[in-house]
Amino acid sequence: MTSRRKILAIGKAAKQHSCSVMLKTGKPPGVMIAEGDDEAGVKAWVQDVKRLRYKDYRLLRLEAVVDHTRRLPVDRANVEEFESMKELSASLAACGVLPWWAEHMGFTQPKESSEGKR
Repeated sequence: MTSRRKILAIGKAAKQHSCSVMLKTGKPPGVMIAEGDDEAGVKAWVQDVKRLRYKDYRLLRLEAVVDHTRRLPVDRANVEEFESMKELSASLAACGVLPWWAEHMGFTQPKESSEGKR
């Protein structure tokens, strides 16, 4: 993610749909994480991002969070950029989202439920 025009468009979409967005920019891989007040706003943000036609774009997870607790350390309708995966990971760890993110990115195995095991 190096195109400033596209990054500004992501920020504009975040404002329009009231989403908090974290971006890993610069050298590949480019990573986007968004959180919104409602599922419709996040889905609209995702559609805006798809229209930017990023090469190798993949949506790995779109999930409604039931407890409605803000988790990302980014104000609503704003974007925070990180230049390295290390910086992004540290920020995700600080807000408690890193284990969820790592699992859904395929870096760790899903935790198995203890139900049904004896």
